[in-house]
Amino acid sequence: MSAAGGGIRERLVGAWRYVGTRLNGENVNRGASPKGMIYYGPAGEMSVQIAPDVARPRAGSVMTPDEAFDALKDYIAYFGTYSIDEAAGTVTHHREASIQPGDSGDFVRRVEFTGDRLVLRPPNSTMEVTWQRIK
Repeated sequence: MSAAGGGIRERLVGAWRYVGTRLNGENVNRGASPKGMIYYGPAGEMSVQIAPDVARPRAGSVMTPDEAFDALKDYIAYFGTYSIDEAAGTVTHHREASIQPGDSGDFVRRVEFTGDRLVLRPPNSTMEVTWQRIK
C-alpha cells in the first residue's frame, strides 16, 4: 500500500531486522531471541534469513546429526529478485535459491508500513511477519 513519502518500492528498499511472526493471532515460537534480516535492493534484488534461537554446541565441538537438524529445521533463507504491485499493495519474492529442499516459486506478500516497521502477510492467511528498519 502506498503512503505519504513514497510508494512501496521507495519505502521498502533497505535492510530490515526480524521482529517476529504471528499466526492466527499467536506468536510463532522461534526461541527466546531469534535473529533475522530481510534486504530489498534498489535494483530489484532481495534476500532473507531468519535463524531461530536454538542451543548451539560449545566452541570446538562437533554438532551431532540431531543438533544439526534442530539448528536448520526452522531456519529460513532464500534470495532472488522482487517485484512490486502498487495497486494491489504487494511485493512478490521471486526465489532463485533456498535452504529448504524443494522450496521454489514465488512468494506474494501484502505490505503494510507502520512507523519504522514493515509487516508482510501472505494473501488468504492469518500469518504476519514483522520487520523493523535498520538505521
